[in-house]
Amino acid sequence: MTEPRAGAGREAAHEDVSRLWERLVPMFSLLQGQLDRVLTNRHGVGLAPLMALGALVRARSGSATVGDVARRLSVSASAASRMLAQLERSGWVARVEWPCDRRISRVAATEQGRGVWARASRTLDDELHTRFSTLRFDEKYAHVVARLCRAEGDPPGPRPPQPPTA
Repeated sequence: MTEPRAGAGREAAHEDVSRLWERLVPMFSLLQGQLDRVLTNRHGVGLAPLMALGALVRARSGSATVGDVARRLSVSASAASRMLAQLERSGWVARVEWPCDRRISRVAATEQGRGVWARASRTLDDELHTRFSTLRFDEKYAHVVARLCRAEGDPPGPRPPQPPTA
């Protein structure tokens, strides 16, 4: 009989993480496509631009640079710039002057954009809750969702609808 190799547990854990990743990527793509369609149909904004709008709504100073948004979303500055330009054409964000340095272009959510964010982010939360609850019982994704949610026991039931905000 041979002795177990040192580090065998680490290799097994690495294999487990690799398998989790292999299952996570297609699940993410599936969810992203579904969420993008729902948000576009209901609110006229896709998932990625909504996340950019959210970054602006949550910005501490009320505005952010394109680079700030890019870092927050982990995308290139070019991708963030395209999303912000799309949001600007929709009237949901506006360029603002930054008194400290006029060379830096800053962007802020407009009141209309804040309203879109409020409505669409509620839809996003509700859809994520529903989709994760469904995926949790899908044989293909159950393990991944359980690991992501670190769930113990049954998933929570549907959340009660919230009244719209003015």
